[in-house]
Amino acid sequence: MSRSRTSIILCVIAVFAECLILPQTSTAQTASPQVSDARTACAADIQKLCAGVSPGGGRILACLKQHKDQVSNGCKQAILSAMGKSGDSASSTANPAPAAASPAPLASPAGYGDNTGSAPTAPSGSQGKSDLPSKQSSGSSSTPSANPGEHYFVMKKVQIIDQGLGKGMPAYDLMIPKDWQFKGAVNVGAAESGCFGDWFSVVATANNVDNSMALQILPPSTWQYTDDPGGQQQMQAQNQSDMRYGMKACPVRASVRAQDFLRQDMAKKCTGCTVISVEPFPELAEMVRHQLGLPPAAAGANTGNTRVDAARMRIAFNNAQGQSSEAWVTAAIVVHVMPGRGRGAAYDWHAVDVMTFGTPKGQLDANEKLFKLIVSTIHPELEWQKMSNGTIASLYQMKAKQVAIQQQAISQFRQHAADVINGITANQIKGANQASFGQDQLVRGVQTFRDSATGRTYELSNQYDRAWLNGANEYVMSDNPNFNPNGNLNGNWNQLEVVRPQP
Repeated sequence: MSRSRTSIILCVIAVFAECLILPQTSTAQTASPQVSDARTACAADIQKLCAGVSPGGGRILACLKQHKDQVSNGCKQAILSAMGKSGDSASSTANPAPAAASPAPLASPAGYGDNTGSAPTAPSGSQGKSDLPSKQSSGSSSTPSANPGEHYFVMKKVQIIDQGLGKGMPAYDLMIPKDWQFKGAVNVGAAESGCFGDWFSVVATANNVDNSMALQILPPSTWQYTDDPGGQQQMQAQNQSDMRYGMKACPVRASVRAQDFLRQDMAKKCTGCTVISVEPFPELAEMVRHQLGLPPAAAGANTGNTRVDAARMRIAFNNAQGQSSEAWVTAAIVVHVMPGRGRGAAYDWHAVDVMTFGTPKGQLDANEKLFKLIVSTIHPELEWQKMSNGTIASLYQMKAKQVAIQQQAISQFRQHAADVINGITANQIKGANQASFGQDQLVRGVQTFRDSATGRTYELSNQYDRAWLNGANEYVMSDNPNFNPNGNLNGNWNQLEVVRPQP
């Protein structure tokens, strides 16, 4: 359905919505048969979706807009009929998506930082960048670039730049809706703990124009542990020694599953939040496996002494304006196990891909596809990972040499951690040179597309079998087989081909 036609329907709804549940006054009684039919067809929708909303002042209209995906086809068709249009044309298209009402800005849950677009803590000049100019082309502001009801998304690629040790090197890539704002940074040595695994903290915030929706990437966290009580005492003693010289301690803590980390750690940080549910997040777990160069879980291959699992927690909270909001909070737990030699195993474990995705209340489920689409596109740049992993491995090795004489167990732990990181880097380089098809992609929620003009391939969401690319690093993804951005959106769009795995 064209944007102009959708706008006309909205105007008619604006007129109808305020009279549909009013008493039958003389004004309502003189309505045309088509208007009466529309009143009848839409009355159940308003009673169901907007029962507690008082008519007048555009409140019914705002309510219908907020629940646009739940408005019945009968109501929409009756409105089209009242306009003199064919009801068939309404049912043959994707659900029309009226522009959503603009709720108050979404404040992030207390303790998770600012989700309203403020810059993450970063050295000067270390902001993330978009591959697009911040100013959109003429007419693009009306494009529903992130509206689930339209069955397509217009996305743009953005990057998190490391302006510190990386000297301007891109660290992470991801795609966000075209009209969203983005800020990101790589901070060095800014973590609360002194664990070398936290030496590089990648943080970012992406939010829509009115700040009602936001994605936040939070810093990772690292801990150390050993089953051997004597080894635990050595770790604690080393921490105390480091702190006497002004260094941060690396916390000693037994590893937990991702769901327990969310309940025990993230829920406590969220002041005033109510935990609704906690569930596994296999797409994120497989994405982390892929980033670590590990085989997919479904393949049944040996992952050595590394374990990965991921989960997400649904929370409800009130934003700064006191309005109801909800969010997903995600985390993946990566545990590297150092087999013991009679004294129990040691563990170097991390909480990674800690993120929040928030919306006004009632809109989180409607934006499920958008959330998973964004998550599926987050990936580190290989050259930056080689640099950052090499730096962390060197730190572990230096520390291992320092404590080799006094504390042999700690020295072995540090050296093992360095070896694991070097092994991960080697696996990542090897995996980058291999095609990724099949079960790995299925669980990660992605598939491969090819640009026939250049031969270049892209990993994009598998929730959409149709994708287009223009010359400005903008992407359109759609699950509507009848949709074509050419003629509907600004610019020239080249359709990408889905690359199917060979049998």
